[in-house]
Amino acid sequence: MTEKTDPQPAEGLRQYLAEAMAKEAGSKAFMEPGTAWDHARSKWLAHADAAVNALHRWEQEGTLARLCVIPGCFQQLNIVQGEPGWLQSSAVGYMCPDHAPILWAGPDGPHVPRWGYADPDAAQPKALLRCSCGWDAGKTRFRGHGTALWQAHALKVLEAAR
Repeated sequence: MTEKTDPQPAEGLRQYLAEAMAKEAGSKAFMEPGTAWDHARSKWLAHADAAVNALHRWEQEGTLARLCVIPGCFQQLNIVQGEPGWLQSSAVGYMCPDHAPILWAGPDGPHVPRWGYADPDAAQPKALLRCSCGWDAGKTRFRGHGTALWQAHALKVLEAAR
C-alpha cells in the first residue's frame, strides 16, 4: 500500500482556485464525478494556473515595480534599478520623466506634495496634504483620499501646462 502524501501548496492552491472559480461561474466541473468533466476541469485548472502564475510573478517582480502617480500614466519604474528622470515624493509616490519636470519645476512653480498637520498643537492633530504652490487637500479621511485629491490638482496643473 502506498502512502498518500499531501499535495504541494502550489498544487493545493491551484485546485482550490479552480474549484472556487468554477463554482462562482456555476460550472459543475468539480461537482460531478467522471471523465465527462475532464475537459471542463482542465479549462478551470488553466485559469487557476494563470492566477497562480500572476501571483508568483508579482511575488518576484511586483514589489519592485512602481507606476507613475499620475492617473492614466502607465510608465513603470523598477525601484531597484532606478531610471533617470523619475522623482519620488514620500507623500504620494513616484513620477515619471514626462510629468516630474512639469510638476517639480514647471513655469508656474513647483507642485511638490507633502504631509503636515493642520493644527500640530491639537490633542489629536489631523494630517493634511499640502502642495508647495499653496494648495491643500483640506480634510481627508485617510492617506489615499489626500493622494487622490492631489492627483486631481496635478492633472489641472498638467492640463494648464499643455
